[in-house]
Amino acid sequence: MSDCSSLFFNSSSMATWSREAVLHLYRALLCQGRGLRYTDRDFYLSSIRKEFRKNQHLTSPEDKERHLKKGQAFLHSKLGGLI
Repeated sequence: MSDCSSLFFNSSSMATWSREAVLHLYRALLCQGRGLRYTDRDFYLSSIRKEFRKNQHLTSPEDKERHLKKGQAFLHSKLGGLI
């Protein structure tokens, strides 16, 4: 999947937590990271995977929602200014 534009979504349409929303966010973040310089890309992709693994056991709906929105904001801010 070389074109990441199909992975972007309107944050209001995916604002509520669901497994589908989390997977969509994960894929979009990984796809956007492919555009980084080589050294940055490895660190970025590793960090994204680590962050998702760290939060995979969240049980509180509020925590899930907060982390989803945090990830969406990061994606929409051009990966925190990296790209």
